[in-house]
Formats: sequence, structure tokens, C-alpha cells
Amino acid sequence: MADRGRPRKRRRIPRGVSLGLMVVLGVLLYSFAIDRVGVDLEEAQSETRQAQLRRIVRVLARPELTTTDIGETTISAPVAVPCGAEASGTGTEEGVGTITVEPACADPEATVTVIGEGFEPGADGDITFVPDSEFRVNLDIGAFTADSEGRFAVEVELPERPSENPQEINVVLQSRLGTWRNRVEVWDDTNENGIRDSGVITEDGLEVTVEGLTVDTPAVGLLDSSNLLTQFVTAGEPFEAETGQATGQIAIPLREIEDDGRITVTDIVSDEGTTTISINGPAGTDVSTWRAVVYDASTGSLLDTVALGDIVRLSPRISDTTIVTIDKIVDTVLLALVATTAGLVLAIPLSFVAARNLMRDISTPVINLGLSLIALPVGVGLGLLGLGYLRSVLDVIPDSGWARIVVALVIGYLAYVGTRATFARFGEGSFSKLGAMTAVGVLWIAAIDQLGLALIAGGDALRPVFARWGFIPGLFSTVGEVINLALALAVALTTAGVLVIIASRVGFRLRARLSDGVRKPLAVALMALGGAIWAALVGVVIDWLYFIDNAMYTLWIPAAVGALIGVLLAIRGLRTGEVRTGLSVYYVARTVFNTLRSIEPLVMVIVFVIWVGFGEFAGSLALAVHTAAALAKLYSEQVESISGGPLEAVRATGATRLQQVVYAVVPQIVPPYISFTMYRWDINVRMSTILGFAGGGGIGSILQQNLALGDYRRASVQMLAITIVVATMDWLSARFRERLI
Repeated sequence: MADRGRPRKRRRIPRGVSLGLMVVLGVLLYSFAIDRVGVDLEEAQSETRQAQLRRIVRVLARPELTTTDIGETTISAPVAVPCGAEASGTGTEEGVGTITVEPACADPEATVTVIGEGFEPGADGDITFVPDSEFRVNLDIGAFTADSEGRFAVEVELPERPSENPQEINVVLQSRLGTWRNRVEVWDDTNENGIRDSGVITEDGLEVTVEGLTVDTPAVGLLDSSNLLTQFVTAGEPFEAETGQATGQIAIPLREIEDDGRITVTDIVSDEGTTTISINGPAGTDVSTWRAVVYDASTGSLLDTVALGDIVRLSPRISDTTIVTIDKIVDTVLLALVATTAGLVLAIPLSFVAARNLMRDISTPVINLGLSLIALPVGVGLGLLGLGYLRSVLDVIPDSGWARIVVALVIGYLAYVGTRATFARFGEGSFSKLGAMTAVGVLWIAAIDQLGLALIAGGDALRPVFARWGFIPGLFSTVGEVINLALALAVALTTAGVLVIIASRVGFRLRARLSDGVRKPLAVALMALGGAIWAALVGVVIDWLYFIDNAMYTLWIPAAVGALIGVLLAIRGLRTGEVRTGLSVYYVARTVFNTLRSIEPLVMVIVFVIWVGFGEFAGSLALAVHTAAALAKLYSEQVESISGGPLEAVRATGATRLQQVVYAVVPQIVPPYISFTMYRWDINVRMSTILGFAGGGGIGSILQQNLALGDYRRASVQMLAITIVVATMDWLSARFRERLI
């Protein structure tokens, strides 16, 4: 009887039995996994697979880093098919070798032997037959490889091409041109006129001839090495180009062109199947990489494109693949830099919102929360409407960079004076004179808006002046566009924040002045209204996504559900006096971060490609979103792990929450924030290399093309570049962290 009250001891499974069960379960799990994965080592050991593997690995081990041009040397031996014509059957090329055809005559489809002597050991090439015909045709009949003594003997079959005249058997020898110690020039007839054009402007200018083209009223546009249109002139009257690189541009008559020392077209003559373009500019200027586009002024259509000079290259040289790869790998690193910077700007403020130790103590009275829920969307709407009206008023200003700058400076000065007067009179941070503060705020918004427009106008105007360095003023244009976009968000959030502060103060006054019999029903009503507004906004988003187009399902039902949720929250909050809004914000932020982190940038970039088009911009946006979510999580976890002592000490002084963050939290998180940021840039460099597979630009775009085409030598160059850059970034980030942390 005395033992009834004692808890019974649970019989534990012996350790050996539990270990055996775990082993059995592990074997079953891995057996199932291997079966589903389809592991087949027998297939991997097949000769076919191994031969393919060797071929691919050998190709990848020979990246196309350099290019050596191939020259052809042809040795001809006359032959008679059939016998009758005189043919020696021998041919020689000094310094190359000698070939002999035995016999020198034979019937069609007969077999003859081509013998070679005096060739370089290991030299190889093709054996062709040139029949007696109106057009010179080379028929492949064999191939050869010289032995260690420079000799070869190959039996070939003569084609069914009889003739009374002698015909030829050729040995075509291919050889590499030049060595790195003795490089040779190789001429590329870019404009295909059969003349070696230097492409250098002389004291007498430069003439470019376009064969096979005659037009009554010609026009020419000059494209520089960056493919930018620098000039568009016509021999006739002005017209607008309908096609080609000059589409939408107005051609200027030659008679109106003045010689200002720049590269310009001075004359266009089109006659007897030839169009000649005369170009003038500083003597000695190399324009071989420039092009001229020829138009028909009567139709505005593009007729032809011609290079201003032939390209003369050295053999061997750095391959075009290597040059393109270097260019793309630079884009990739910069893409990662932009994405990391943008993600950093978003992640830092969000990390404090997602830190549990900072948010768990935040609570809001029910009536204040209800007013804030209403004020937040109303403030956003009022801010956007006000900014739109302000911009419509400012549209009267001329669209000129200088005009915008002057207006921005004038308005900015007035805003500065107004700000000083307002703070001096009413005390900094005082809201007792809301009208004055609002007026000053409007002035600052107008000044910033005009500054952004001035940067856009000025940057666009300076791009042609800077030519290939046009990215420098382009930065100002981009900053101006960012200012204009960010201004709308800033105004909306600022207006919402001001209204929330006002609503909070109104809530505190209502709580102090109203009795419980009035305050509690009012709090429930406000929470119901706030919940209905936010639920209706969610319904609008759902309607935008799924095109439901039914107000009952997207407006009224969500509003009713939101109002009910608001009432329930109000009733629960009235029991305790406050609602723990901090933890609610914390859980929402964490959920958003985890959702965004779960979506790979390779998937995100597909959406951004549709929005902004193919290229590095789409890739940087995808990486920026993922970076912001990842860094915000890492940053917030670092905030949660800080020492609580400094925070409690600063809080004990009566400091505000912002002061607590600045003086107690920030000093403890700066070193790990730097470490996480550098590590994330390293990750972004690696991730950006594959975004090109989905249209995100960077080196991944050309890597994907080469892999799809099976050009593994070129793909190997991109793989090598990725490896070098990733290893370098890893080393640099490690060194940087060692110095700063």
C-alpha cells in the first residue's frame, strides 16, 4: 500500500537495442535514398562514358586564353585524268616541301599515291583535287601527317571529273603564324574591299570606299568604338532615320557642318556603283574600330555598314574570349558590389526591428494602436497625393539642368532659413506649430525633387561630351533617378510617421480625459476600423494578383474579417491594458526574411528580368533582395546576442529607444556587421556568376551560351576566371576582416 503513491519507473530500451534499431533505420533510409538518386557506378565505368569524360576534361584543361592565326600554304602538282594531257605530277614550295603524284595520270576513280618530302616533322593538312572548270573548286580527297623525317605517302582516289586539260592535286598545309617571341601581323580585310586600309586619319583626311552601292541622296552616320552615334549627315536635305543605329535622329546637311577639329564626315560621293566617304579629324587618329552607316535620304532606311579601316592584329595574341571574359567578370564583381550595398542599406534598419531583445518590451495602449493603424495607410496616401500635387506645380520650371539647379538652390536656402527660424522659435523637435514645420518640410521636398531632376538632366546632357567616359555623368543621372524614386517612398513614410506620432499623442490625451465607459468602446471601434482598413488593403493586393474583380470577396468580406480580428485584439488588450506590438512586428519581420531567403536569387532574377529586362541590373536587384533578407537575419541575431549590461545602464538614464540603440547597441555590433558584410559580398560574387543562366547578366550569360553550344574551350576560360575571382575575393575579405576586426 505504501508504494502506490510512488511513480513507476519507465522501462528503458537497452542501449544496444536502440543502437541496433538506429543502424537498421539508417540502412533503410540510405538504401531508399540511393535508389531514388539513381546511383549507378556500372554506367559510370562504361567505356563510352569514360571516353566522353576524357574528351571533356581534356578540352576543359585547354582554355582558349590565346589565339594564334592559322596560315595556309598550298603546293600544287599537275595531273591528267584520264591520261593524254601533259602533267608532271610534281610540285614544290621553297622552304615548305615537295610533293609527287604517282602515277601522274590515271583514269577517274583510280587510286594514286601522293608522296611528300622535306616537310616539318608532324606537319599535317588536307589533300584536295581541283578539277578543270569555270569556277575553282577544291574537292577533299584525303589528309596527311608527316613523320619524324618530314615524309608522308597517302593513297587517294581520283574523283569522277575527266578533262582533256591538266588538273591539279593540292596539298594544303596549315601552320601557326608567329610565336610569342616573334609575333607577326595578320591583316583582316574588315570592309572587304581588297585593299589594306590603315584606318588612320592623315593630314589629307581619310577616304572610305563602299563597293557595289550607289544612292541618289546618300547620308552617313559615324559610330565610334563604343557604338555611339557621333554624327549623322546627309548630302541632301534633313530627314529622320527610320531604321538602324540612327533611328529617330535627324540628319544634318553637309553644308551646315563646321570643321571644329573633331572627327567629322566632310563629303559623300555616290556614283557608278561606289560610294566614297571623306572623313577629317586630328591627324594620326586611329579610327579603324569606328564604323560608318550609309542611309538613303529619300527613304530614311539603312543601306550598309562599313568599317573605317581594316584591323591588323598580331599573332599570337590574347583571345577575344579572354577579353570578353575579363569584361564580364568585372561586371560580375561590380554587380555583386551594387547588390551588397543595396542590401546593406535595407538590412541595417530592418535588423533592429527583427531583434527580439529590442522588440519584446514594446507595447501600445489599445486606443493608441487603433489610431495608429488608421493613421499609417492614411499618411502614406496623403504623402503620395501631396508629392504628386507638388510635382505638378513644379512642372512649370524649364526642363534644363541649370534651371533645375538654380531652383533647387533657391528653395533649399529658403528651407534652411525656415528650419532655423522654426527651431529657434519653438524649440527643436516641437510639434506645437505643425503648420510651420509642414511648410518647411514641403520646401525641403521641393528642393530635393528639383535636385534629382537637375542631376538627371545634367547627366544626360554631359554623356555625349564625355564619350567613352560617359559613365561618369551617367552616375549623376542614376543618382537623380534614385532620388526621385526614393523621395516618393520617403515622403510617404515620413507623412505616415508624423500622423502616427500625432495619433499616439491624441490617444494618450483621450486615455487621460475619457472615462472607461467611453474609452473602451472607442478603443474597440478604432481597432475594428483599423483592422478593416488593413484587411481591405490585403484584399486589394489579392485582387491585383488573381483578378478576382468582385468587391464582395476582395473588399467587404476581408474588411469584415479584419474588423472582427481588430475587435478580438482590442478585447484582449483591454484586459491587460496594452497590446504587445513589438513581438508582433518581430514575428512578421522574421517571417518575411525567412520567406525571401528561401527563394534563390536564380529564381528571383526571372521576375526581375521581366520587370527591367535582361542584364546586370536584373541580377543586382535579385541579389539585393536576397542579401537584404540574409543580412537582416544575421544582423538581428547579432543584436540579440549583445551584452545586456550596457543596454540596461543606458535605459536607466531615461534615454529614448533611439538613444539606447545608438549608445548601447551600435558599439557592440559594428565589428560583426563588417565581418558579415564582407562575407556576404564574397557570397554574392559566387552567386552572381550563375545569375546569367536566367538572364541576370554577368559572366554567367556567356558561360551558359558556350556550354549550350558545346564550346568547352571557351567555357573553360569563364570557369577559370570565376575560380580566380572567387579565390581572390575570399583572400581579400579574410585579410580585410583581420585588419578591421
